[in-house]
Amino acid sequence: MRAAELIVPTKQKTERLSASTNVLERLRKMIQREQMQPGAKLPPERILAAELKVGRPAIREAIKALQVLDVIDSRRGDGTYIKSLAGLSGGWPSKVELVHEDFDMIELLEVRKMFEPRATALAAARANAKQLQQIERELLAHEKNPEDRPTLERHDYLFHEGIISAAGNKVLLNVVRALSPLLIKSRSITGKTTPDVPKIARQHRLIFEAIRLGQSELAEQAMKDHLQTVALDLIAAKQV
Repeated sequence: MRAAELIVPTKQKTERLSASTNVLERLRKMIQREQMQPGAKLPPERILAAELKVGRPAIREAIKALQVLDVIDSRRGDGTYIKSLAGLSGGWPSKVELVHEDFDMIELLEVRKMFEPRATALAAARANAKQLQQIERELLAHEKNPEDRPTLERHDYLFHEGIISAAGNKVLLNVVRALSPLLIKSRSITGKTTPDVPKIARQHRLIFEAIRLGQSELAEQAMKDHLQTVALDLIAAKQV
């Protein structure tokens, strides 16, 4: 089976993911209940597993989700620390589910967060008129039908690819194009599960305007905010 094809999860995998989503919510409540602040260290994985009476794989899945939300930071050989409390509020899902795929959507988003904000800053500094027109063309197509999910699926990938192209780094562009099967497939998933499709269009507009105005720091932050929304939507997505 190809890497980007959707598969039906096995009973064992479904049970593991169900446990991990429950652990994620309980970890969130623990952090809030104990009023842990940035810099505070979480108990080791084995202790968390024993306290919550779940397997260590479920703990690892929950920690991975909190990492992608920038709530915690794992330091090899040292432990896991609170990084920021911002990701615990502002739209945290009441029901937590991880999307079941034969590629890990959370890991893919981690990769996107590694390069897309900085690429957006570079695009703000380097984009030419033709590249700006290409990015805005994809944005306008979505803005004309802001509630339409298929439109979002079609144009979201091209909007982000246009930004990568405008960053002016051929190595980065080739890396992203190598990931394109996963990136395109991910849009078909998030396009169906995103609860507020017009919000994505509004965030894309903020990103584009920052690029158009040449505001690198603003553009980078706008992309970070957008990917944070994607992370929350992804974690909240419920499989039917």
